[in-house]
Amino acid sequence: MRIISEPSLICFLWDLRQALGSFEKEMPEGIDFISIDSFFYYLNLAYPVKCREICALMAILEPFIPTFISEKNLLGLLAAYVAGDATRLDHLEQNLMHRSKLIFIKSAILDNDAHWENMVSICCKIREKRKDG
Repeated sequence: MRIISEPSLICFLWDLRQALGSFEKEMPEGIDFISIDSFFYYLNLAYPVKCREICALMAILEPFIPTFISEKNLLGLLAAYVAGDATRLDHLEQNLMHRSKLIFIKSAILDNDAHWENMVSICCKIREKRKDG
C-alpha cells in the first residue's frame, strides 16, 4: 500500500466530496442505496463518466476510510474469531468494509462542512497510523 501525503489525501477527499455533491443534486428524489454495490451499479448506469471518477478516487482513499462497526457487528466478529470460523470471519469483514464505504460516501454527500472536516481529520489520523505502522 502506498501512503500518500497528507495534503494529497485532503485534496482527494475534497475532490470526492465535490464529485459526490454534484451527483447528489442530479439524483432522483427518494433514492437510498442499501449497499455500496447498488450505489455503484446505479452510478455506472446513470453517470458512467462520474462513476469512473468516483471509483478512481475511492481506490486511492480506501486505505484511509474509517471502519464503522456496530456492537452487533463486533459481537459477530468476536464469535466467528473465537469459533475459529475463518470463512464467516472473512464474510463479516467484507460486509463491514462495504458498509463502511457506503457510510463514508453518504457522509460525503449529506454531512455539513463541519462534520465532513471531522471525517477528513479521521482519515488523516488513519493515514498517520498507517505511515507509522
